[in-house]
Amino acid sequence: MKRLALALSLLLTASAHTASAAPEASPAAAPSDAAPSDATPRAAKPQRKPNAKRQADAKQRPNAKRQAGAKKARAPDPHAKGRQAAVEALVRRAKSAKLADDLMWRRLLRYRGTLFGGVRSEADGKHFFLAADGKTNPEAELEATLRAFFDPHWSSPISDLEHPYCRFPARLAWLNARLGFDFSQLPRRECPRFQEFVLRLDADALVLVFSSYYLNNPASAFGHTFLRVNKRHRGGARGGVELLDYGIDYAAIADTSNALIYGIRGLTGLFPGVFSQIPYYVKVREYNDYESRDLWEYELDLSRAELSMVIAHLWEMGFNHFDYFYLSENCSYHILGLLEVASPRLNLLSRVGWPVIPADTVKAAYHQPGLVRRVHYRPSNRSQFHARLDSLTSDERDVLARLMADASAPFPAEYDEARQAKVLDVALDLFDFQLARDLVRAPGEEGDRIGAERKHQLLERRAALLIESEEHVMDPPLSKMPHRGHGSTRLGLGSGYQTERGYQHRLNLRLALHDLADPSAGYPDFAAIEFLPLELRYQVENPSVSLEHLSLVKITSLSPLGRFQGGWSWALNVGARRTYDAGCDGCLSGVLQFGAGFAVAPFGDALTTWVLADARLLAPVDRDGLFDWLRAGIGPTGGLRLRLTEDLALLGAGELSYLPAQEPHFTWRGDGTLRWQLVRDFALSLEGSLSPESRSAHAMSLMYF
Repeated sequence: MKRLALALSLLLTASAHTASAAPEASPAAAPSDAAPSDATPRAAKPQRKPNAKRQADAKQRPNAKRQAGAKKARAPDPHAKGRQAAVEALVRRAKSAKLADDLMWRRLLRYRGTLFGGVRSEADGKHFFLAADGKTNPEAELEATLRAFFDPHWSSPISDLEHPYCRFPARLAWLNARLGFDFSQLPRRECPRFQEFVLRLDADALVLVFSSYYLNNPASAFGHTFLRVNKRHRGGARGGVELLDYGIDYAAIADTSNALIYGIRGLTGLFPGVFSQIPYYVKVREYNDYESRDLWEYELDLSRAELSMVIAHLWEMGFNHFDYFYLSENCSYHILGLLEVASPRLNLLSRVGWPVIPADTVKAAYHQPGLVRRVHYRPSNRSQFHARLDSLTSDERDVLARLMADASAPFPAEYDEARQAKVLDVALDLFDFQLARDLVRAPGEEGDRIGAERKHQLLERRAALLIESEEHVMDPPLSKMPHRGHGSTRLGLGSGYQTERGYQHRLNLRLALHDLADPSAGYPDFAAIEFLPLELRYQVENPSVSLEHLSLVKITSLSPLGRFQGGWSWALNVGARRTYDAGCDGCLSGVLQFGAGFAVAPFGDALTTWVLADARLLAPVDRDGLFDWLRAGIGPTGGLRLRLTEDLALLGAGELSYLPAQEPHFTWRGDGTLRWQLVRDFALSLEGSLSPESRSAHAMSLMYF
């Protein structure tokens, strides 16, 4: 660690006198291969018109300055032999020690084993490798890196790409720690851009941030993780100062807003993914305020040397991109890969499976011994409003309702200034929540003018009171900490009986994530997000295996109506399922189903009920349907969930479909589940189903991992 810290400190101090200078030009590369985006490009020089006479004279007249420079360039380097001997010795020692097989070298270059026994780097930026076959040859890349570090005349096909000495500080630090460089033989290079990058981040600690689930954006339906770099605070507490820190995000550079195209390209790695540095207040405004997502901040316990390695490797990532895969090489995966570079003691990526779910990466970090120092909760606008609303009496809520309708509504005579301020503060919180979309509107785009005017009136009334707001400290909902949730993948085994088919054994598997009957700890109360759930049934009396249902994605998003909030609830199912009615008894059909409506939760998550207007298409249909193969239906769907305890839930759901110009004209289905969580990752479930041509009941054991 001492040698590692020495190498990094030499990089930073080599050009200390340039710390306040403007940074060098960014590498002339494609956007996905560019250096960190905050680098200042070199200004272009004005072009002079060609002059034939001047060009002819230039050919005839010798240029003394150019000739002197040429002679100087051809002058022998007095240190060349020493450098050559030093680098050859280092290459021999590296091969002897098999450093190319070292865990940390593999992590720095993002090498992963292949099915055929070799390795291949996940990095896809063409400027990330110095050897021609560096992507698949760790030893060649290590040797090329050593030689490039000691080559004062190293050049790149891209003229303004930085010397490897400055481009790969984490590699330099680690190789020095293992080999012990003679720094007098290294070409002294100034690295002002790297130094400016480090000084700007001014890192004192790292925080892993989990942004809760947001079903209105496909990219965030499973949550999101990113890093925050805590700056060194200049004395005193950090309260509020963290908004001036930097967020470190990894995300796809998407060039489409079409959800279908985004999904296809995101699943197949057709977007480049890059790291970026964004002021933390921007991330808070986006997630906390606009999207009403709670943030959970996990402060990491890293030594100074470990922290420096992460920052140095983050700089290296600025010259690289990865092909972005929504289910594997996503935001959470590469954030963990960045953290693993800190030290071989960290073992994070091996703790997550496929698909890579953001909440699972938080669990991996939390359960890594000695990594998480503390957890902090940053509530969203919505959560803060509801916490303040709970502090109001019934009478004060009536006053709040009048203020929301008429900002000039008078207070009751018995309200003193403190009570008026309390209600006004809650009203302003509600406006902040309702007008959150205005935070991200483009310049010139019209927002909610009437709402903004009412908020302005309330602000004027609040300012006139001249008393401080009552401090409201919101206790974190400990049961919703993401690391406390059940495993995202679920395997179910069970047995039961179905009319007309007899006794059955069931196997169901879900790759991710959570349904409305699952244990609620660590997950949203009113959302079900399932990726690739399937169920197989084995008929005991007539031995055979059948597929009961399979969904590509199945989502239910409930937004309970309340006095001060509203919103659409909706559900989506894309997949296949068996139907049991007179028109299609036991046939397996593809299904596309969508519904929207309303939900109510009068007692929080203890009792939830919903009704949706639903439309569905099934194809192909074995029997009667439109065009003999398509079944189209419309009608209501609904459900009720009673959460008896945090570990015990009763769920009922049903649907009624009108089938125009088809037989039968109506069909229906009902399902019920009683689920009891015994431990975090194990539950028992009793499940039943009713339909016109079938009745079934099964007992299941569910394992989460």
